[in-house]
Amino acid sequence: MADTPEAPPAAQAPEAEAVGLMSRVFLAVSGVACLVGTGLVYLLLSGHAQAHYAALAFGALAVVALFSTRLRGTALRVAVTLVFSSLVLLIGVNSVVQGWGLRTPSMPLLGLLVCMLCVTAGWRAGLMLCGLALAMVLAVALNVPTVPASPGLPGVPMLLGVCLLALGTGMACGVLASQALQRLSAQARDREDRFRRLLSLAADAYWETDERYRVITAAIGREAPRALAPEEGGGRIPWELPQFRCEDDVLDALQADMDARLPFRDVPVFWTDEHRREHALLISGEPRFGSSGVFTGYWGVVRNVTAVHAAHHALEATETRYQELFSRIPTPLVLHRNGRVLDANPAAVSLFGHADLAGMLGTDLLERYQDGDSRARATERMQTLQRQAPGNALPVANFTLDVEGRQIFVRGTSVRVDTEGGPALLAIFIDDTERIATEEAVRRSEALLSHLVATSPDLITLTDLATGRYAMVNRSFEQHIGWSAAEAVGRTSLELGVWAGEADRQRFVQALQQDGQVVDAPVVFRTRAGRTMPMIVSAARFTIERREYIVINARDVSERERQRLEREAILTNASIGIAVTRNRVFTLTNRHFEQLYGWEPGEMIGRSGAEVWPGHEAYEQLGREIGPALARGEAVQLQCAARRKDNSTFLAFVRGRAIDPQNPADGGTVWIIEDVTAREEAQSALARARDEAEAASRAKSAFLANTSHELRTPLNGMIGLARLARDERSDSARREQYLEQIVESAQSLAGIISDILDLSKIEAGKLHIEAGSFDLDGQLHTLQRTYATLADARGLALRLQLPPALPGAPLGRVTGDALRLRQVLSNFLGNALKFTASGQVVMRARRLAADDDGGVGMVRFEVEDTGPGIAPELQARLFEPFTQADQSITRRFGGTGLGLSICRELATLMGGRVGVHSLPGSGSTFWAELPLPVAAAAEMAAPNAEEPELAASLEGRRVLMVEDNAVNMMIAVALLEAWGAEVAQAGDGHEALAAVQQAQAAGRGFDAVLMDVQMPRMSGYEATRRLRDAGLAVPVIALTAAALVTERDEALAAGMSDFLTKPIDAERLRATLARWCGQRATAPAAPD
Repeated sequence: MADTPEAPPAAQAPEAEAVGLMSRVFLAVSGVACLVGTGLVYLLLSGHAQAHYAALAFGALAVVALFSTRLRGTALRVAVTLVFSSLVLLIGVNSVVQGWGLRTPSMPLLGLLVCMLCVTAGWRAGLMLCGLALAMVLAVALNVPTVPASPGLPGVPMLLGVCLLALGTGMACGVLASQALQRLSAQARDREDRFRRLLSLAADAYWETDERYRVITAAIGREAPRALAPEEGGGRIPWELPQFRCEDDVLDALQADMDARLPFRDVPVFWTDEHRREHALLISGEPRFGSSGVFTGYWGVVRNVTAVHAAHHALEATETRYQELFSRIPTPLVLHRNGRVLDANPAAVSLFGHADLAGMLGTDLLERYQDGDSRARATERMQTLQRQAPGNALPVANFTLDVEGRQIFVRGTSVRVDTEGGPALLAIFIDDTERIATEEAVRRSEALLSHLVATSPDLITLTDLATGRYAMVNRSFEQHIGWSAAEAVGRTSLELGVWAGEADRQRFVQALQQDGQVVDAPVVFRTRAGRTMPMIVSAARFTIERREYIVINARDVSERERQRLEREAILTNASIGIAVTRNRVFTLTNRHFEQLYGWEPGEMIGRSGAEVWPGHEAYEQLGREIGPALARGEAVQLQCAARRKDNSTFLAFVRGRAIDPQNPADGGTVWIIEDVTAREEAQSALARARDEAEAASRAKSAFLANTSHELRTPLNGMIGLARLARDERSDSARREQYLEQIVESAQSLAGIISDILDLSKIEAGKLHIEAGSFDLDGQLHTLQRTYATLADARGLALRLQLPPALPGAPLGRVTGDALRLRQVLSNFLGNALKFTASGQVVMRARRLAADDDGGVGMVRFEVEDTGPGIAPELQARLFEPFTQADQSITRRFGGTGLGLSICRELATLMGGRVGVHSLPGSGSTFWAELPLPVAAAAEMAAPNAEEPELAASLEGRRVLMVEDNAVNMMIAVALLEAWGAEVAQAGDGHEALAAVQQAQAAGRGFDAVLMDVQMPRMSGYEATRRLRDAGLAVPVIALTAAALVTERDEALAAGMSDFLTKPIDAERLRATLARWCGQRATAPAAPD
């Protein structure tokens, strides 16, 4: 858009616009006709000499006509008149040139030209053209010879008449058409005037724009529309004017509507007048389209709503002020109709116990009044006020509200108001709950103060300063001084003789006169009986109702001295350290505190607290950690290292607290110190023991789960193999194989049970180590032969390495427990063969030198394998009960984890020790060092004490087998009869007792009794006790499946001779029977 906009065309009247349009159309048609005429002249009359003049004339006229279409107003009318006049002249010239005269074909067009000019340029211009045309017609008729008429054609008079008639008709028609157009224009002007008057009534201004939205016409109020000058905004787009202001979103919407050629209504804008006053306007507009449908601009109206806008803003401000006042006023306000809450301010929402306004709206206000008088009065007042006119109010009244179980005392009134929904009441409340509570508290405080004064242990007196006479004395004064209140009031202290010394009284009076108060002054009072009392006195002056008084508070401190002595005794005899610090310096320490830190009495007073901490940094860190808590008056406690005077340290439990929690910074801190070194060591030891016990418990739990598996595995095999052996389809060879496997499973099961029993005996301290002579060399070779088959089955080499002779003695007999030695070495060999996948296992034995074994004949045994080895961190756990080096070993190889533990305990019982040397991937060497001294010469020739005593034969021996289980009975009888014994049977203790007594009576007593322990009717224990009570000394050998230490002790206590565990080892049973049958003891013998 150019900086200087193009001036818009002036506004035209409707008839002028219509005439101008017709004029331009006529001019355009005339111009085109002239151009066509120019061409026809050149084509048809090219032979005539004057043809080119005619062509030039037509061309010039065409140019003038076409150019004149751009003219407007008077210029356009003049141009139309000239063109039409030129056409008349050209018609006349053409008739003369052609020699046609009045017979020229264009002569009748003269009337049409006159009519058109009358319409476009007015009747005067038409009359002028009509005269010109008439003159031209007469001139042609008089001066141009007329071509002779052909027969049947009209003559000149008739042609002249026709031309005159055409001119007259054209003039008449033009005048009539011009008058009709003027009447239509007048009517249009009238309509437009009425429209503008209506606009002036409905709107404050009228405006028009062109197609580029530039203002071209405006009318303010009832003035006529006029074109605006550029300085008034004419020719410019409104929103580009500095006087115009509009919100951005509103302007965007307005421009979008105008670009879419849509009408718009009441668009809010602002206009600043020449006085710099801003007016609020609402503009409306509709698009205008020309007769051909072309958009020509917008027109519309403006309404000045400044006053409405100001009133609206004033109303909004008033509403805002009301809402702010309503919401912010601390007085509870509730708007309600018939008790139903319509609105409430926050103070009322809070008063009635609601979380927000939404929870209160719609509730019944009357339900909040306490049932009874308050609710009844509130209901009556509400009904009364509803019948009154708006603005009336009720007097203030007191009510009690019930809010969530709490009583709230309020003063309330109501005002009758009108709302959009109808009449309502505005209730105004003043919460007096706090005021009433305060007044009640004041009354209670006064009563309490009076009570405190009356019951205070201190002496309290009130003295009139002007007269020096007592106005009030409390009960403590009466009790201590001896004067009653009736006797003291109205008299002076001098009259009563209260002061024991005049000097005290003078100092008291002087301090009171100078400072207006006395604080903790030591004085001596005298009682009515003459006894003196040390007191601490405080006093102050004050004024009540323009009269000065002195209040004196005196405390008897004779008790304080006694308390001081008690406190010193407590500090001196306390078994804990007690100290007081102020500003980090010791101000008091008791003797125990000084002894804890190694200081002499009184030596720590004045020293810094850093003296008792290991270092300055530790002391500062302590201050940072506990200082804030102490400053808040909180108690602190901590356990830390403390430093003595000699720089040694001990573990101290420290507790501290501010002496005055209200003034912790200045009041000092009291400290209590305990030496907890011994207690912490004991707790640490207890914690370690607890952890070890918990670890042992967990290990035992794992052991029990694993042992259950280990027991069930061979037992399951035994049951399955026994069922297979019973199958009739099995041949004898397969049954033999089944029976051998059953025996192996049973032996495995017996081995597990033996380990458990041995551990039980060891833990109970009931395992006994035998001391007999045996052939060590033979025992080692027997072990090699025993495990050679297992080694071959696993593809391993088992070798025994012995020196030519043990140092100090030949390979021969030694003294010790061969059974337990065999148990230790068997465990070493069994583990080595179990965990070694390839390679070899080597067993060695050598006697240690005398310097190494302490003179007890120690022999070192080693079992070395080429297995996977054991990590160092796991070796320490190997010899613990229920433990294996890796839990995966249990899953891969089985076992209970008791073997090595039993080996360690057996070695300890024998006076030796066990151990292991191993590295992962390099195999392991388990060793045992056991005291096995060389046997004496007499023992060299004696038979092996451990070998079964088979010399004594069981042939012909009478044995009573007592067993309630038929299978066990069958096995035992078969074994005994195979050994040549004569066997009798009994199913329980009763039968056994009867059988022994019957055999004894018949003179064929039994050589031995094999007695089951647990049996129905009568147990083996009870049967044995009755045999012993009867004086029968037959050997009784207990058979039990439990075999715990307690079982053995109970069997021996019952009088049994020996003790064997199930499952029965046949060779051990045979040896035990042979031994007891050979002895034939008459009383129970001790077991081996």
